[in-house]
Amino acid sequence: MPLKMRLGLLGQVLVGAKVCSVAAFIISASVATATVSPTQIDPSNVTRTSQDAAIAANDFYNQGIKKYNQGDLEGAIAAFSKAIGLNPQNALIYVNRGYTRYDLGDKQGSIEDFTTAIRLNPQDALAYLNRGLSRYDLGDKKGAAEDYTAAIRLNPQDARAYHNRGLAREDVGDKKGAIEDYTAAIRLEPNDVLAYVGRGNVRDKQGDKHGAIKDYNQAIRLDPEEPFAYYNRAITRYSLRDTSGAIEDFEKAADLFLQQGDTASYQQVLDMIANVKRQKAKIVVAI
Repeated sequence: MPLKMRLGLLGQVLVGAKVCSVAAFIISASVATATVSPTQIDPSNVTRTSQDAAIAANDFYNQGIKKYNQGDLEGAIAAFSKAIGLNPQNALIYVNRGYTRYDLGDKQGSIEDFTTAIRLNPQDALAYLNRGLSRYDLGDKKGAAEDYTAAIRLNPQDARAYHNRGLAREDVGDKKGAIEDYTAAIRLEPNDVLAYVGRGNVRDKQGDKHGAIKDYNQAIRLDPEEPFAYYNRAITRYSLRDTSGAIEDFEKAADLFLQQGDTASYQQVLDMIANVKRQKAKIVVAI
């Protein structure tokens, strides 16, 4: 079986919810909760206090950005949390804290932040896209597909949402829907290498071996350093009894996985090569 295509999302993890270098706060004079009668409230002081809180939140937000860019993810979360304490109605802060939590491996925490961002701003397609990926990683493929669908509804031109939904649909067995999504992703982003790999994988499962080879070939033309394209093409070639071609692709995939530091996949491919060579030897002996 091909390596798990979940790894194909590397490079697309939470893309679009990047921590911004410019804060997006709107300073407003919110009405304070007063324990004194309205006649005792100085309106100018309410405005000033409100503005001071927003400015302080803005400062913590930018501190979070700086710490994130420095690789201090825990420090970034602490700064974003302080910004939220001062400005709890700004969806952007939750999105960025969710993004940072995801990077720290706190997928459930990221879901909570993206959910809050969606409650505050139901039109935020990126919050749905990012929550979908967090849900996918936690095994909730159906929930992930629903979030990607919401992201597509809000922004039908985002190739990433189609790509990710294609992967989720493939995992739940909706091959037709997966191909439709990968095709839409390719239409919107013709250089999406992993969309070709994903579509090729589904076509292979449907029995369209030559269509799968065509997709893998295109992926390799676009990016000759993409190991999944070679690995999956090797699987398809082997099923077509092109053993030599399969071994050649497996060896190329193994080299690329090793170069990229993915030792687990490298070892898995080496095992596949050994198995294929043993099978080939058995066929030669039988002949």
